[in-house]
Amino acid sequence: MKKLFCFLLLLSCIFTFFACGETVESEIASESETMSVVESVEHVHDFAKILANDATCTKKGNVEHFYCKKCKKYYLDEGGATEITYEQTKTDKVKHDAEKITGSPATCSQAGIKDHWVCKVCENTFADEDCTKSLVGQDKEIPPLNHDLLHFAETPVTGDENGMLEHWQCEECGALFLDEHAQNSVKQEDLIIYTLMKIPDFIVDVPSGVDPVVLQLTDTQIIDGEQLPSGASSGDKTTYARSKIKDYCYDYLTEIITETKPHLILITGDLIYGKYDDSGWLLLNFISFMDSFKIPWAPVFGNHDNESAMGSDWQSQQLENAEYCLFKQRQLTGNGNYSVAIRQGDKLTRAFYMLDTNGCNYMSEQSFANGHTTASVGFGDDQVEWYTKQITMLKESSPSTKISFAYHIQQSVFASALDKYGFNQGERDQDIYVDYLDNKADGDFGYIGRHMKDPWDSSRKIYNGMKALGVDSIFVGHEHCNSASVVYEGIRFQYGQKSSEYDRYNVVDSSGKIAAIAVYQKDSSVQTPLVGGSVVVLSKTDGAIKDAYIYYCKNAGQNVDFSKAY
Repeated sequence: MKKLFCFLLLLSCIFTFFACGETVESEIASESETMSVVESVEHVHDFAKILANDATCTKKGNVEHFYCKKCKKYYLDEGGATEITYEQTKTDKVKHDAEKITGSPATCSQAGIKDHWVCKVCENTFADEDCTKSLVGQDKEIPPLNHDLLHFAETPVTGDENGMLEHWQCEECGALFLDEHAQNSVKQEDLIIYTLMKIPDFIVDVPSGVDPVVLQLTDTQIIDGEQLPSGASSGDKTTYARSKIKDYCYDYLTEIITETKPHLILITGDLIYGKYDDSGWLLLNFISFMDSFKIPWAPVFGNHDNESAMGSDWQSQQLENAEYCLFKQRQLTGNGNYSVAIRQGDKLTRAFYMLDTNGCNYMSEQSFANGHTTASVGFGDDQVEWYTKQITMLKESSPSTKISFAYHIQQSVFASALDKYGFNQGERDQDIYVDYLDNKADGDFGYIGRHMKDPWDSSRKIYNGMKALGVDSIFVGHEHCNSASVVYEGIRFQYGQKSSEYDRYNVVDSSGKIAAIAVYQKDSSVQTPLVGGSVVVLSKTDGAIKDAYIYYCKNAGQNVDFSKAY
């Protein structure tokens, strides 16, 4: 009986759970018998302490608590006396610190904005002050209103007056459209139907029956000794004294202009040395001098002009204000992109496209500030788009008008044009006098003293586009020691003759040999400077290039016998 009672007691105790429901079984052996005994063992928590975190306006916080990794329960104390739920560990989000942003009504030209609130902490946007309704993206916008359109019928060209395409204009915002549903917006200038005479920016009238004469001057690059840096030597200040401007430049220009009697003067860059004209005095003096001849003159910027602290916008304004200067500043890459046409009778015989090839490595902050002055050499896409559009319109109205380009820095294609005379871009110093070569082609002339500095458009993309527009001549400067003018692929490629004794220029020795020097190296006893201008004579009948040559000044190359050396 005693054994049966013990057996039943054992069955009632097997797998009994204590505390967390776990049991530990141990075997107890006695001397008399072996029997299994189930012992109750209290659960030991394996706690992880969870630190308190403050709530924010976007996320709940939590109180400090303890989490048992075995039983997966939460407690307020490390001893496990106070059990809580997961939800009880959390603290509510705090209220958004919201600032009201007053909206704006919609107009026909732009969307409006609804009143809204922005939390200063999380920066989220809400539709209500209590920050219960979020606003994202366009949810806070009010759609634009419909335009109040007024219709304008097409007006045809009348004489010298431009016409206008049919269009609609909003009376409220002034926007222009090509359709009555305001789907196709358009700029004012794109509505103009140009009369031929209004396509170029400037027109120079030359009497019928007269061959127009165009004079190319280049790289006068005047230096003002009074604006040299403080560390300049007394010798430099003497060499570049203002009193020398007349001898080094103005006397030459006076002779060239007086003798060649041009109808139009082109200046292909580097009028002044800008870094020696921070006051602007030099440019103003040059403008006054050029205007004194009362002949239209059209300059372009070179890579040294806009080094002046006055800035290229100020410089451009002075050029625009001059009475006889033809110049227009546009919001295009560079400064001063414009066109000049020659008119004889009722015909535009030739148009010159004057462009900035940029490339000023030492431009002043004031020049750079206008946002379209750049150190990159070449044309910007917007420049190409502008002249392509204008030339296309011009050719549609006057297919016979001849097209020329004038700018400062040459394209890479100039190397191909000069190749027939042995030009080698890989050699810095050259000595090629085209006039004395056995293979000189008719119409070619001039001298090549150096390789090309800063050539651009190596892919010929720009050049090929110019050819497609019908260009027959390109006039450049930049290379003071080059004055060659050659025809290649039916196009005249012309370096202008250096027109002053400033900076680097060519001289000729007693044997007739040409060499390149700088102004302070000249020995007047054995060297004659080569200074002048390049002249292009146009046909009075159709504007074609009839003749081209270099005018050397009387005391600067005119009387030299170059044949002795070549």
